[in-house]
Amino acid sequence: MLPGFLGGLLLASEEAAGEPDPLYWSNDLAFFTLIIFIGLLLILTRFAWKPIIAGLDAREKGIANDIESARIANEKAQANLKQYEDKLASVQDEAAAIIAEAKEDALATKERIVGEAKEEASREKEKAFADIRSAKDAAVRELAEKSVDSAVALAGSIVSRSLKKDDHTKLIEDAVAKFKSGSGA
Repeated sequence: MLPGFLGGLLLASEEAAGEPDPLYWSNDLAFFTLIIFIGLLLILTRFAWKPIIAGLDAREKGIANDIESARIANEKAQANLKQYEDKLASVQDEAAAIIAEAKEDALATKERIVGEAKEEASREKEKAFADIRSAKDAAVRELAEKSVDSAVALAGSIVSRSLKKDDHTKLIEDAVAKFKSGSGA
């Protein structure tokens, strides 16, 4: 058959030199063409298409895995974002609480300082009043002593007798007591 096939090729090539008939049918050429086509299909199926299909399947699985990994990473990122937003909100609340506490502390400190200042002013005022009273009492006592001394001297010259020291002290204390009760102190 092979010589027939080669013969058909020769005939076809001769006809090609002249005007070949496009509708010419050769059974042996068609048969060998069919066998070569089927052999080529088998070879391509085994050595080309199976590896190509396996590669495409592997690529499809890789893409599916990448998509799944991206989805999982996106979910994790969303969860992390939610956690960070929650932490940020809690930090803001904590900062607001710290500021409020600091304001309360500052207000309490202010009130304490103002209270201490008022107490100090009140003590200074009382001390000043006590100093004034003591100065007034000393002045009244001195005035009473001078008055009594003058009165005793005058009375002594009138009576012509001198008073004893105890009498003199008694007269001073009585005069101071009368002067204080009469001055409203």
